[in-house]
Amino acid sequence: MLVPRGEWWTATFCADPGPEMYCDVCTAPEWDADGTVLRMVDLDLDVVRDRGGESRIEDEDEFAEHQVSYGCPESVTSRARQTCQWLMEASRRGRDGVEPFSSVYRYWLDLVR
Repeated sequence: MLVPRGEWWTATFCADPGPEMYCDVCTAPEWDADGTVLRMVDLDLDVVRDRGGESRIEDEDEFAEHQVSYGCPESVTSRARQTCQWLMEASRRGRDGVEPFSSVYRYWLDLVR
């Protein structure tokens, strides 16, 4: 799992038979002072790329529903949408060599198999 500093997403790269990549759109992840607890709010939107397949957005219905039921501020929903679109583009370009969505994760997966 990749947890980038200051970004509104995390990425999980999976071994078979799971999807190749699963990104959660979330508030910027924050570690506690001793680095043992990670806190973030999952904003429901996910970008998923199946092995060798196209990327897709999941849970847009939950995202829309929770905007209303939780009274989510426009600044948060706007940032979530922007992040989701960025992830879609970055994951599409991943097959053309843009990291971290291209190949670097394969090295780490090989270490845990």
